[in-house]
Amino acid sequence: MRKDITLPALAALGGVAGCFLRRWQLSSAYRPEAGLFVHGAPATVVLLGFTAALTFIFLLLSLKKREGLDDFLPAFASPKTEQMTVLAAAGLLMFAAGCFGLRDGFRAFRLWRAAPEMYQLSLPASLLLAGALFVPAGFAVLSMGRMAYRGALNHTGCLLSSIPALAGLVWLFATHLKHGTEPVLMKYAPSLFAVLLFTLAHYYIAGFFYGKPRPRRTLFCTLAGAAVGIASLADGYGKGDVFTMAATTAFSLSCLGFAHALLGGPWPDRMPPAEEEDQEE
Repeated sequence: MRKDITLPALAALGGVAGCFLRRWQLSSAYRPEAGLFVHGAPATVVLLGFTAALTFIFLLLSLKKREGLDDFLPAFASPKTEQMTVLAAAGLLMFAAGCFGLRDGFRAFRLWRAAPEMYQLSLPASLLLAGALFVPAGFAVLSMGRMAYRGALNHTGCLLSSIPALAGLVWLFATHLKHGTEPVLMKYAPSLFAVLLFTLAHYYIAGFFYGKPRPRRTLFCTLAGAAVGIASLADGYGKGDVFTMAATTAFSLSCLGFAHALLGGPWPDRMPPAEEEDQEE
């Protein structure tokens, strides 16, 4: 069984199924006039049961992942073009999310300036910082994808490897501030936990550059993060929150790409890039 294909596919399909279940819950169990969910609604029970089962499956499968991968290249290097394509798409979407985050941050800042007694400065500040960090985070994902594809490290990519986790951490803080006064956790729990898993996944990925490899934790967080992230897209449907939609899609793709690489086989014999160019000439 090709685990490098079946497990990321399971995460993606599980996320799509979770997205439909979340839409079912929002349409049948949520009462907007009261701002509450109906207690014990079938949609909520099914969604929670499905999420728990999928999380348990990923946890069991992650425990079977062998240890001993002590560096980025032994863990993630692969010459497969589909992996590079997914990570390139994730990086470009992070660039776009950074632009949307800066736009939303400036809008929130103007609202704060117009009525400082009604708004907190911490929300526009966190949005602006998150948007600014998403730009180098996109470049970092592109660089890591290129290093994995070429099978060779570069200095800039290694330096930027921790930026996606930092961007995720600031995004997590901004998400908490945005919903901090909301007493019903179910309204924003999928988005909050998705960002948390994204941050942990990229934190553990960066750990491979600093002598702190955690393959099992990395695999669990990437698979679970992708599944919960795709499911959380249901929350932004029709709300016009382009930043959250773009950022969630970007991190979900990044998690799927790195999970695919981590589950792949050993790096095949391949000529260095210079020798390939000489042979082509």
